[in-house]
Amino acid sequence: MLDSIVSRFAPGIFVVLWSSGFIGAKFLLPHAEPFTLLSVRFALTAFILISIAAAMHAPIKMTKSQYLRAGYISLFLHFAYTGGIFVALHEGVSAGITAVVVSLQPVLVSLLAIALLGEKLRSSQVAGLVLGLIGVTLLLAPKILQGDASLVFSTAGVLAAMIALIGSVWGTLEQKRYGSDLPILYGLAFQYTVSGILLGILAFTTESMIIEWSIQFVAVLLWIVLGVSIGSVVLLFYLLRKGTAGSVSSLLYLGTPLAATFGYIFFDEHISSVGAIGMAIAVFGVWLVLRQEKVKA
Repeated sequence: MLDSIVSRFAPGIFVVLWSSGFIGAKFLLPHAEPFTLLSVRFALTAFILISIAAAMHAPIKMTKSQYLRAGYISLFLHFAYTGGIFVALHEGVSAGITAVVVSLQPVLVSLLAIALLGEKLRSSQVAGLVLGLIGVTLLLAPKILQGDASLVFSTAGVLAAMIALIGSVWGTLEQKRYGSDLPILYGLAFQYTVSGILLGILAFTTESMIIEWSIQFVAVLLWIVLGVSIGSVVLLFYLLRKGTAGSVSSLLYLGTPLAATFGYIFFDEHISSVGAIGMAIAVFGVWLVLRQEKVKA
């Protein structure tokens, strides 16, 4: 009964939590550099997860193979994905545009699933892939060509978003393939520990490591830790255990307009008419690719 209730509401809750991460990052980044912020976030997240696991008497031991797989997945799902998102936002890419780039993840996951699982690509899916690429191009072009954003500046942010996209795609596939037997709480804590150490090294070598603390900063940081790093990722792992990688990934495109809406409400982020058309085309393209996936939302 409880599992049925969780399965019913988990997808919708996951989309809201995942989308809010873009806005939380946008608020926090003016007060700390990306690698410094993420190393603190991941350290706090790992500590909380281990504390919860201990309090619930959840499994807190893993085999050598599980440790290796958890660390390997972490490099993509947390280090590359989350790190790329934060760097992209730090470089000035809007929350809506970053979300659209990352929302191509379902398309790429579906393509890789064809190669890995022997699935066939429908003609409508081919059309969806083309529309998705056209849509993202239209959405990013105005941002890159604006007078207040130089080509180099925009390129750095877009490149970081692309790294996040690759990390999300491969991390999701590998979590589905090799992470199904990992203890959710302790396994996730170890993943954050690995990525936190690597990001801490980058922060120490490339950043000032200065954080402007305030009540608002702490409140948003706690939300990012509890709602996004723990809540959305635990739900992601739960959904991956229940469904296919493609069906779960299809939920991410629902977060694109929601993240853009959050950006408009909290940061007055406007998207040009060409960008709006591109967003609509991209979302429609992703929908064409995944329209036969059965995921309750």
